Amino acid sequence: MLVAIPLDALNRVYHLNPCSATMFALYEVEGNRQNIHYHFLETRLNPWKKYGDAFHPERSTCTCTSASRNDPHHISDHYLILEAIGKVDCILVDQYCLNTLHVFKNVGIKIHKLPPFIKNSEAALDHFIIGANIADHLQHIHPAS
Repeated sequence: MLVAIPLDALNRVYHLNPCSATMFALYEVEGNRQNIHYHFLETRLNPWKKYGDAFHPERSTCTCTSASRNDPHHISDHYLILEAIGKVDCILVDQYCLNTLHVFKNVGIKIHKLPPFIKNSEAALDHFIIGANIADHLQHIHPAS
């Protein structure tokens, strides 16, 4: 299973709309319920950072008002995130707008909500694995060597 985690410029979990994250960490999670392993694959820059951060100003707190929710240009802005994360199975996020939800739903990416106190990728993965009921016990989850 491939998992994406939005990060800020300091490699901490980014808690606002993932469309405005600086980058995304990609991890592979594998194993069975008794022995889960995860390993870091790569970090990918958000395309909006590559292209001069031209995303709409409301991007970090995007609430997608009724006017923007139906605006094709605004909707397409949300799809650019797929250039960074590709076809992952799941993304771990704290906050997101309706258009972000629809983008992930339309391409089959599941959203796993993270609480605001999660600060690093490893804690986010542990929370996901336990919260998604993939593993039986936390002590069996560990990074692959």
